[in-house]
Amino acid sequence: MTDDANALPLDETSRAALAVAGLAYAALDMHDAPAFDGWLQSAYRGFHFDAFTPEQLAQYREGFGPTRAIGVWDSTAAEPENPVATVASWRSPLSLGDARTIEAWAISLVSVAATHRRRGIARALLEGELRAAHAAGIPLAMLTVSEATIYGRWGFGPAAYTADYRIDTRGLRFIAPLPAGRVHGVATAAMRELAPAIMARSHDRVAGEVPFDTQQYDRMFALAARTASHAPKLRAARYDDEHGEPQGFVLYSVAEDAHDFAAHTLTVEHLCAVTDDALVALWHHGLDQDLVSTVVAPMRPVDEPLPWMVSNPRAVQTIARREHLWLRVLDVPAALSARRYAVADRVLLRVADPMGFAEGDWMLTSTPDGEATVTAHAADPDGAAVIDLGVEALGALLLGGTPVEALRVAGRLVEGAPGSADRLAAVLRPARAPHLSTWF
Repeated sequence: MTDDANALPLDETSRAALAVAGLAYAALDMHDAPAFDGWLQSAYRGFHFDAFTPEQLAQYREGFGPTRAIGVWDSTAAEPENPVATVASWRSPLSLGDARTIEAWAISLVSVAATHRRRGIARALLEGELRAAHAAGIPLAMLTVSEATIYGRWGFGPAAYTADYRIDTRGLRFIAPLPAGRVHGVATAAMRELAPAIMARSHDRVAGEVPFDTQQYDRMFALAARTASHAPKLRAARYDDEHGEPQGFVLYSVAEDAHDFAAHTLTVEHLCAVTDDALVALWHHGLDQDLVSTVVAPMRPVDEPLPWMVSNPRAVQTIARREHLWLRVLDVPAALSARRYAVADRVLLRVADPMGFAEGDWMLTSTPDGEATVTAHAADPDGAAVIDLGVEALGALLLGGTPVEALRVAGRLVEGAPGSADRLAAVLRPARAPHLSTWF
C-alpha cells in the first residue's frame, strides 16, 4: 500500500539512537493487517480518540493511501506487538497561491505512549523524518499540531492561521450585493462527487492548502464508518454561477436550543469558494436561515471578509485564533523560489539552522513580474535588505501569513540594515492570508 515515492530509507541515526535505549525503530508493513490495526490504534490512542471498530479499521486500512508509517516497539512491554510511538509521512503538494504548489513532506500521527515519555523517542522520530526528507531532495516539511510548544525546537514555524467565528444573526442584515448565480440545496452524497474538483480550483487561490484524500472527503461528508452517525444532521448547499457552473459549496449542521425553538445554532462545517461571488452567496445562505440565532464557523481564514458583508460587524465575533500549519524549510533556494512576490527587491537572508539544512546566507532577488531567484551569497550585500533569522522564523514567513514586524519586535529576526524588515514585508505580502482548511 505504500507508494514507492514515499518508501524513503529508514533513518539510521534515529534507528541507532533508539536501539541504545532498547527500542526497535522500523517501517510498518502496510500489507500486514494485524500490524497495521495495532499501529493505528496506538497512534490514535496517543490523541485520546476512541478506539476503532473493526469496520472502521477496515476502511482505514483500505484507504490509508501512499503513506510511510513508522513505529517504535519495546520488546519488554506487556504487549510488545503494539508500538509505543508512531509517525506517518508522505509527499504532498502544498498550495502557494497563484495556482502554484511546492512539494512538501507531510508529517502526521506523531505519538509517544505515556509509558515511554522523556526517552528521546519524539526527537528520534522527528529528526529521522527531516533527515529522510532532506536526503530525498524534498524542500519543505509540514505538519499540523495539537500542541504549539513542541515543534519549534526542530525548526518548524507557524505559517498559516485559522479563526473560529460566532455570528449573532438576530436583527442582522446581509448588505453585500448578491451575485447573479444561484444557491441550491443538494444531497450530501451528490455534493461529495463534485467536491474534489471544486476544492482543487479553490486551493489554487490561496497558500497553505493541501489536497484531501478519499478518506478525508468521506469523513467530511459523513460517508465513512467513523463519521456516519453525523449523516442525519449534515446539510449541503452548492453555488452555481450565472452560467450554471458550480463554483462553491457549504456543509453545515443545525442544532436545536432546548429552551427556544427559534434559536437554533448553525455550524458551518466546511465552506469552499472558487470565486468571490460564491463566497458571498454561500455566506448569505448560511446567515439567512429561519429559526437560527447563532452561526458558528470554525477553522476559517483570519482575513474572512464576512464583517463587511453584514449590517453589524460586531455581530461577527472571533472566538479563537490559532496557528495551524507549521513549515520547516529544508532547501532554501527551492522553497523561496517556488512562490510569487509582491514587489521587486533584493533581500539577503542570513539563516541559522542547528540541523544545518537551511544554514547559510541566501540572496532573494524578486522581479517586477513576481518571480524570484535565490542564490548562496557570501559577498557584500550591496544595497540589499539584510535579515538575520532562524530557520523557524523562515518557515513562519514563507507563505506571508506571519507579520515581519511582529517577528522583528519579538527578536525573532534582526535587521542587518535599517528598513530591512519593511522591505521584506513588502516583498512577502500575499493577496490573501494563507489558510489550511483541514488537519492532517
